Amino acid sequence: MAPQIRATTEEIVDLNPITNRTCKLTAVEDAQARRGIGRQWISRKPGAWLLVAGAYGLGGSGMLAWLLFLLVGPLIQLDSGFSTTGRLLTDALLCLLFFVQHSIMVRQRFRLWLTRSVRVDFHGALYATVSGACLLTLVCLWQTAGPPLWTPPQWIRWLMTALFLSAGIGAWWGSRALGEFDALGVQPAIRAFGRDRSATPMDFKVRGPYRWVRHPLYLCSLIIIWTGSVFTLDRLLHNGLWTIWIIIGATMEERDLTDCFGDAYRAYRKKVPMLLPKSLKPRLPDDRDRPPGDD
Repeated sequence: MAPQIRATTEEIVDLNPITNRTCKLTAVEDAQARRGIGRQWISRKPGAWLLVAGAYGLGGSGMLAWLLFLLVGPLIQLDSGFSTTGRLLTDALLCLLFFVQHSIMVRQRFRLWLTRSVRVDFHGALYATVSGACLLTLVCLWQTAGPPLWTPPQWIRWLMTALFLSAGIGAWWGSRALGEFDALGVQPAIRAFGRDRSATPMDFKVRGPYRWVRHPLYLCSLIIIWTGSVFTLDRLLHNGLWTIWIIIGATMEERDLTDCFGDAYRAYRKKVPMLLPKSLKPRLPDDRDRPPGDD
């Protein structure tokens, strides 16, 4: 969900004084270059392919299981024998497990440390693998607490399902706007043993839904979370905790993006809201519509 710094979390179009839109943060790549890859855990193809398989297997299945959990409720009903308070505490700890894992692994300081044992090309696939494992743990061990607080009429269920699916399409659109669609972070690992291993510059551009809000993927995530048709005490806890975490995560990512793109991102923040669009009209034109060289 938000995951690491993105090359196109998007930009300023008509601000003529700002011409440098390339990310200034190269510390992780520089650390990798200094240390080399000879003593790292995964330095040859078999290990890389195993990590890619883990990203697809655990990362992909974890995300799908979580989405099904949001849409229809717990996939596995475990009777722990806990009281309602104990069940809610267990659920809160399961959410916290994912929050801590995600928040630590996307930070630059952790990635700098990680270069000692895992090359930069594999950070994305490793993150997807561990995140998927945490999501599967959450879904499999989730504890229901109490009967439904509200059973919406059928037409409201259909409406919520339509919003759920629309948000999924919006998330796909936002991911595509970032450039290469690589939800599980496996492409750098696949390319790691190719002939062209040079890093692609991280340029700041405004495309797609990033013309309306700065964090459309987070907005779509919030819509997906709250349009699930299950309304129990444990689900309200889940939705509330995830909403708080997403807002905190977006705020923390803003700092990383400001450090990365500097004045370009500061100017972008002045023009485009964070999560809630202010109008149906985009705040900025699509970067692809600008004449070449018009920076």
